[in-house]
Amino acid sequence: MPDQPPHSRRPQRGRSNLPTSSTLDDSDSSFSRPPFVTAAPPESDNGESLTSEERRSVANRLASLAHLSPVEIERQLMDRGYRGQPFARRAGAVLAYRHLARLRREFLDGIDPDTLPPRENYLFLGATGSGKTYLVELLFRDILQVPTLVTDVTRCSETGYVGDDVQMLLSQLHEAAGQDRGWASCGVICLDEFDKLAASRSNARFAGEGTTKDVSGFGVQRSLLTLLSGKSSPFPTDFGFSGHGTRMILPLGNLIFIAAGAFSGLRETAELSKADFGIGFSAHPKPHADDSLVARIGAELLENTRAFSGYGILPELVGRFSRLVPFQPLEEEVLREILEDTLIANYRNEFRHEGIELEIRDAVIDHVVHAAHRRETGARGLRASLVPPLEEAAFQTFGHHTPGRVVVDLVDGEIRVESELRA
Repeated sequence: MPDQPPHSRRPQRGRSNLPTSSTLDDSDSSFSRPPFVTAAPPESDNGESLTSEERRSVANRLASLAHLSPVEIERQLMDRGYRGQPFARRAGAVLAYRHLARLRREFLDGIDPDTLPPRENYLFLGATGSGKTYLVELLFRDILQVPTLVTDVTRCSETGYVGDDVQMLLSQLHEAAGQDRGWASCGVICLDEFDKLAASRSNARFAGEGTTKDVSGFGVQRSLLTLLSGKSSPFPTDFGFSGHGTRMILPLGNLIFIAAGAFSGLRETAELSKADFGIGFSAHPKPHADDSLVARIGAELLENTRAFSGYGILPELVGRFSRLVPFQPLEEEVLREILEDTLIANYRNEFRHEGIELEIRDAVIDHVVHAAHRRETGARGLRASLVPPLEEAAFQTFGHHTPGRVVVDLVDGEIRVESELRA
């Protein structure tokens, strides 16, 4: 067959005009292989796995940590001032132990991570001031001493057009780990105010409703799905606009996520979702709403996925949490113990360093505890009543380098302070 003229030859699709290796001379230095054909080192796995050096660094860090049983972890929680929530306290201790045990088996014992139990994400829900984020900080940052990030998740928005996107959470954890990528992959991220991510279609009346910066109400939730169950995720190494700049890949196989939220109105949403009130003459009366801001959370509420969906949380996002841990409202006895063991003890030490003897009468303690319980503000409400008079006493007595005495008493339902400096 005669050769076709050059202009009639149809080029073959998918063929590159670059010279092949068979047509190149090894001594030809004018040609350099394109970067995209350069094979990555086998151990790097395109950054989705830790390198040998990073694994050795993690192993050295883990070898220096103490071996603690769940019972010993709970005891350290109590020694550090955590009070109340025995059920949640033990659940958190078991989570902390299993997390550290899984890391040791992979990095110290050399066990294949695919044969180990998968990572678990927990959802802490309960009244404000009940100790949810405080438990995370004590467990992982202070006792286990692994990289821990506690952040307000309402700062995140879809694609980061306002605030941060969810990948910035990994950037903050990377900084908390001293920019050690391997150590950051073994850390914990606590998503505080998680219930404020509820979508706008939610019929629940919760504190902060309408303050989310997510237009659809589901953008941030969908972005969190990958982090909670994915194997790896890219993140920006700086804190500028995350759409530009250098990025790294963080393995997520050992990273734990803990979400914490009050979920006020969840019980009412659950009752409305499972009831058929009807209309007209066949209508049934709606259940009486609890006037209190918080209510005790039972197992039947935790298992009601439909209630979370009605609240405005994606069902598949709730499914990413293998464990839902309830935090009950703190009783007056627990509030009294927290007040005496933490707040009052700290102030007594501070006054003693100034040479001042601080005496707080029992009537004052009863008044402060009862007020915090009545306002349903939990442990956070203890400071609201007691700190202002103590600050006034400090203003009058501190810095004089003179011994003295301060008496805090309850007079006609009001906290009064009497201070005396000795010459």
